[in-house]
Amino acid sequence: MVSNDVAPGTPRPAPLIVRYNRQVHFLRLLAILALAGLCVFIPDIAKGPAQESWRFAGVLIAAALTWSIVTAFRIIDRSPQVQVDENGVFVREWHAGTIAWENIQFIAHSSQVRRGVIASITRTRRKPFLLFNFAELPKVRPTTKPPISWFQFVRAEFAIQEPILQQYGLDTPVSQILSSIQKHIDHLQLGQGPEALVSETTEP
Repeated sequence: MVSNDVAPGTPRPAPLIVRYNRQVHFLRLLAILALAGLCVFIPDIAKGPAQESWRFAGVLIAAALTWSIVTAFRIIDRSPQVQVDENGVFVREWHAGTIAWENIQFIAHSSQVRRGVIASITRTRRKPFLLFNFAELPKVRPTTKPPISWFQFVRAEFAIQEPILQQYGLDTPVSQILSSIQKHIDHLQLGQGPEALVSETTEP
């Protein structure tokens, strides 16, 4: 539950900015490149026609190299992936801008979340994560031009139906993100009264 133990006159909490974890994505890049290298040996061990084997291996290699390019960009990308400040919570993956505090009803740590069998199969979530519940689903706003914006829109629309903030690949634990959220909620409640915000957070 939201605590209200912030003393009057307490300074506004500092914004929390979360970026990609370079080390994690560098290790992922090495694994992807190793996988692409192994695909070169597929024609040598395949029993089918060599031409078909090379075509299959080529598709896998192309997919792996595309994935490696995306991962490489994440290594050098230092733009905020998550930001918690006085305005609310920004999660870049959702492509919905900053979610205002008034629109956040509930936030739960993955250790407190009980997901159904169907949801667990159709939407795999790597723990730990934070699960958000909104009063109103935010509007998805792609940040690029077509056709990439179409992919962003579909991906974000699917994600926003069960808004999850996963720790994997980020440089800040979700427990620290949750703590920052708690501090901002406490400060907001202190300034506007205990009934101003109905959001609550659940610690692990």
